[in-house]
Amino acid sequence: METKQLQVKIRKDAGSRKAQKYRKSGLIPAILYGHKQENLMFLINEREFINTLHSETKMVNLKWDGSEEIALIKYVQFDTFGKEILHVDFVRIALTEKITTQVPIALYGTSPGVKEGGILDHSMKEVEIECLPTEIPKNIRINISGLAIGNTIHIKDIELPPNVKTLGNPDAIVVSIYLAAEEKETLEEEVVSEPEVISARKSEKEEEAESKD
Repeated sequence: METKQLQVKIRKDAGSRKAQKYRKSGLIPAILYGHKQENLMFLINEREFINTLHSETKMVNLKWDGSEEIALIKYVQFDTFGKEILHVDFVRIALTEKITTQVPIALYGTSPGVKEGGILDHSMKEVEIECLPTEIPKNIRINISGLAIGNTIHIKDIELPPNVKTLGNPDAIVVSIYLAAEEKETLEEEVVSEPEVISARKSEKEEEAESKD
């Protein structure tokens, strides 16, 4: 995975009012922690950090006052509307130690099941993996070209890059194709039957009485 360079400014003051003031000036409050070292508060340029997010990389090289540290973007806090970045957490990493992180799942290809009217259910958008920091993929690509109606791809079915391991339930569903249930209206036909005409034979006595008349 590509490592992005981020120039940061050490922050010595704390508090929500100060943080709000920094955001208005285009700076995002952030913190670096991990590896049993002291937490470090600093500020990052909003535009530079957004460009880093768009590059789909999670590993960054933080630089300040002649110092630098390799870190992983751990958590990005947005406002209620998901537009403004409020705070960013970075965690220290060692390039020779395996780490766990979430990476996005990217589907490609055209499913024959969708062509036949099936619905694509991409239920898992990210998957947790374990690998060295330098081997973190931008995403996990899954080919759905052979996915027909009723087919499902689980975590255990994913083809992974070398030296990358998935975590979690191997039977968890990543993507599936299902047929939408159609509501069928059943029309009841009213069968109109003609009344049955029953003709009774006259008894012998009735016939004799009629003949005498």
